[in-house]
Amino acid sequence: MRRRSHDDDRLAAAALAALGAASALPIPLAQLDFAGAINVFGIDAGDTPRALLVIVGIAGFMTIGVLALAFAGVALTLAGFDHARGVLIASALAGLVTAMPLWVPAGIVIGAAAVVLAPRAMTGPGAVGPT
Repeated sequence: MRRRSHDDDRLAAAALAALGAASALPIPLAQLDFAGAINVFGIDAGDTPRALLVIVGIAGFMTIGVLALAFAGVALTLAGFDHARGVLIASALAGLVTAMPLWVPAGIVIGAAAVVLAPRAMTGPGAVGPT
C-alpha cells in the first residue's frame, strides 16, 4: 500500500481551494451589480434604500479581497508554506462575514482544503498518544 506524501496532500488541498475560490467568483460580481457599481448580470435594485446599496457595495469589494486571500492561500499551498493552512481558514471564515448565504458552499470546500493540509498524526513505533 502506497502512503500519501505531503506533495500529494498539497496538490489536493490546492485543487480544493482553487475550486472553492473559483466557484465563488460570481458572488462579488452579483453584489456589485446589485449595488449598481457594475452591470454584469443586469440586476435591478428597484426601490432598495440607498444605505443598503452602499452596504452591499462595500461587501462586494470585501468579498473580492476574500477571494484574493483564498487564491493567495492556493499559491502558498503550492509553494509549500506552513502558513497556507491559516490563510485558507481565514478566507473560509471571512467569506462568511461578507457573503453569508452564498459563501457557505465555497467556504466548506476551502475549509476542506485546510483540513487536507492538517498535519497527520504519527503512527507506529515512536508515536506519541493513541494509535
